[in-house]
Amino acid sequence: MPYLIDSDWLIDYLAGGTESLQLLESVADEGIAISILTYMEVYQGILRSPRPEEVEAQLRGFLGSVPIIPISLEVAQRCARAREILRVQGKRVNQRAIDLLIAATALEHGLILVTRNNRDYADIPGLVILP
Repeated sequence: MPYLIDSDWLIDYLAGGTESLQLLESVADEGIAISILTYMEVYQGILRSPRPEEVEAQLRGFLGSVPIIPISLEVAQRCARAREILRVQGKRVNQRAIDLLIAATALEHGLILVTRNNRDYADIPGLVILP
């Protein structure tokens, strides 16, 4: 099963993190992708970077072989269902809207989520997170 890379790993990769480079290399053969929301979060970080042109060029290079998955109607519907389940359980939904959309993207496309942010994803039914 391919992998959906979350913002935290991609940001670390673009910063030259050895751990993220090793992780992405280890899963790349099975296939990796990012959500359009991950792109948005990473791009916002680029705008704050002291060297935005350099980091943006790195991101473009990374995306040369990594697809960006858009938010489709199916992803939006899956997210809405997950939000409602969590809301009924009394769990937070509004403060983690982006994370829930990323999770719905992984679920809809049958992807394993690669994230360090286990707290915001651990209670989403059916979501598989890379341990």
